[in-house]
Amino acid sequence: MTGQIFRRLTTTPDVMKIFSDTAMVQAMLDFEKALAFSEAKCKIFDEGFAEIIGSNCKVEKFSIADLSDKSVDHGTIVVPLVRRLIQLVSSSNKSASGWIHFGATSQDVIDTAMVMQLKKAIKVLKKDILRIDSALSTLIEKYGDQVMIGRTLLQPSVPIKFEQKLSGWRSAISRSWDRVEKSASEAMLLQFGGAAGNLSALGVDGEKVRKVLSNLLNLDMSNEVWHVHRDRFVALCSSLSILVGALGKTALDISLLMQFEVSEVFEKTNLERGRSSAMPHKRNPVGCLIALSAAKRVPHLLATLVDAMPHEHERALGGWQVEWVTIPDIVETTAGSLAAIAGLCENLEIDQEKMKNNLDSLNGLFMSEKVMLELSKKIGKEQASQIISEACSASISKNQHLKDVLQEDIRFMKLIDQSTLDKLMLLE
Repeated sequence: MTGQIFRRLTTTPDVMKIFSDTAMVQAMLDFEKALAFSEAKCKIFDEGFAEIIGSNCKVEKFSIADLSDKSVDHGTIVVPLVRRLIQLVSSSNKSASGWIHFGATSQDVIDTAMVMQLKKAIKVLKKDILRIDSALSTLIEKYGDQVMIGRTLLQPSVPIKFEQKLSGWRSAISRSWDRVEKSASEAMLLQFGGAAGNLSALGVDGEKVRKVLSNLLNLDMSNEVWHVHRDRFVALCSSLSILVGALGKTALDISLLMQFEVSEVFEKTNLERGRSSAMPHKRNPVGCLIALSAAKRVPHLLATLVDAMPHEHERALGGWQVEWVTIPDIVETTAGSLAAIAGLCENLEIDQEKMKNNLDSLNGLFMSEKVMLELSKKIGKEQASQIISEACSASISKNQHLKDVLQEDIRFMKLIDQSTLDKLMLLE
């Protein structure tokens, strides 16, 4: 796994920071600090002990390299983390060190830290959602009425307004984000169950501590034990995957419209952005590249989480642990896609003249459906389709406008007068 080399290409600095080793360890220490104060408030031990524990819950007092190495022997970073915290606290108060991590387990620490990181990340992602929505609204207002070729199965179909494409992108991304926010609100829960989920070590004080801890960390509580039921996390990541797919659709459309043979829209470039290493004339669609690579990657990461959902009894062996790298990967990749599409939409260049010219180059063929349906009223669809298909073939082979071909077809002109034909060939 690389560090900065490829990771930065696929995400943003803000989200990288949220899921950095330093931020993760600090989130775990924030849990331990809040746990100490919660238990002190519930009179389990002296509040002065909580002050001492909390004062040592600072990531700069820990060696991440050392924690990482030692975690290999334990299958979790929490064991060496707690041991180091005990060492730090013991140096000033041996009695206080005995209350560190009291009644908790590794999963409480890691899951709650993950939730805290996700909560921060969702706020960052929303900023780019707002950028995209604003940019697409501006494009709709400015270019929405422009008529262009609609394309089905990568071939010209009938004329559409550019607004149809822009509004489609905007609506799909907006709907997808609504799903993300809903699933995020359900997943932002405190994890605190102790060894097997029933807070057995805390006895009658367990639920009181849980409520205080929930308030201190500003996290909701679930009504049931959820540490082996990962549906909320998977639902959130599923919603993010759908969002990435919607962003990928936008990127794919734009990249196809950017092809030199089409040239209707452009990802804004400069002398450096998108430069080819071999061909000076090329400017590659970098924003589209990032969003499309995300759309190809995230569904497979999601599949890992879905596959890992069945957890053994009261703690999973492998299924939970696979989340530790997979969930951050999904969120980081989503962030990269969002930022790429936001920047792309804010700087998208539209060639209205090229849209018009591409339509004109079809010699009216895009009106064949409309003309055929009108003719069908006279002679039925099968016969009408035969006549119009022949006219289209003639238009293509002779490079002649469809209207001119139809005017030369006696069968057609006996049934459709010139005035009607003129109206049928008008762009609406």
